[in-house]
Amino acid sequence: MSTRHAILGVLMQGPAHGYRIKKIFSPFVSKDGLNDGQLYPLLTHLEGQKLVRKETVRQEKSPNKNLYHITDRGREEFLRWLTGDEDETDPVKYDFFMQYSFLMKCTFFEHLSPHERIAKLRRQIETANGKIREYGRMREEMKERGLNSHKLRIVDFGVAVQRLKVQWASELLEAETRALARKRVSRGRSKTNRPGAATAKYRSLGRGSNRPAKKG
Repeated sequence: MSTRHAILGVLMQGPAHGYRIKKIFSPFVSKDGLNDGQLYPLLTHLEGQKLVRKETVRQEKSPNKNLYHITDRGREEFLRWLTGDEDETDPVKYDFFMQYSFLMKCTFFEHLSPHERIAKLRRQIETANGKIREYGRMREEMKERGLNSHKLRIVDFGVAVQRLKVQWASELLEAETRALARKRVSRGRSKTNRPGAATAKYRSLGRGSNRPAKKG
């Protein structure tokens, strides 16, 4: 993902200060968002390339504010990126494997106990459902702000991905639960069918039947 081009895209909508850029862009960058240590060096770099222009807005009762504008050169660079095929292909063959890091742990699930695997899958389902709710709230806010359908569809894509995760993890959880239940039944049967188990049972019954009857 090209962070610099995404920032230019935000500025294509109009001038913005750093906080607004971060607020718009952060949810789509990483789980920790876009922090000041990442954003402002990028803006300084873009300014050095003459792709953005910084305007200092004087304020009497509060600190001065830096407002960033995209330049003509910045528009040309953004449109070059947008119309070209850069960032349209996945960098690795199994991109889904790299993007969903939990799959790496699933590769080594045989080293966990059934209870540990089940607990991890339940947490994945809970997390994905939480994201679905969060994306739903985000979508409603975007609709209220009058954002276009293309932006709404991006959030819809995120919801669909999380729903697929829930479905996949739920199916795996069901398989793990069934396997654990079968294992318990098998253990119960093996205890019953153990050599000498039946003999001991019949001896116990025999001792009970040979007891002298109580006199009334």
